[in-house]
Amino acid sequence: MKMYRLKAALRGISPMVWRRLEIDESTSLAQLHHILQAVFQWDNDYLHQFHIYGKDYGIGYVGGLSFVDNAYKVYFRDFEFDIGDKFTYEYNFFAHWLVDIRVENITQTTSDFQPRCIKGNGMHGVNKHDI
Repeated sequence: MKMYRLKAALRGISPMVWRRLEIDESTSLAQLHHILQAVFQWDNDYLHQFHIYGKDYGIGYVGGLSFVDNAYKVYFRDFEFDIGDKFTYEYNFFAHWLVDIRVENITQTTSDFQPRCIKGNGMHGVNKHDI
């Protein structure tokens, strides 16, 4: 099973706010959304979308955006990412918080691997409304 090391950095924030994550290839985009919410200490209060290879993905909500693909059934392995590949995650369409995500490394892992945040910088204890 492949394990992906990702660096997720908030665009346009100084000093830089970022997290380094490790997820496995069976992580769905919906799971990645929830992981990003947790590591940036957000509350899932706003709509979101991933922009990957020219296409938008996300969890559809009544009264919000709808997506062709079900984010719970689109897995990280489906994109066949290579080291250095990038995509974005947008959260809160009013504030346009953009998170640039880059694949830093791809290795093999065991089947009992759990996603985790291994490092980060910035925004600890900062209210998301202050950004």
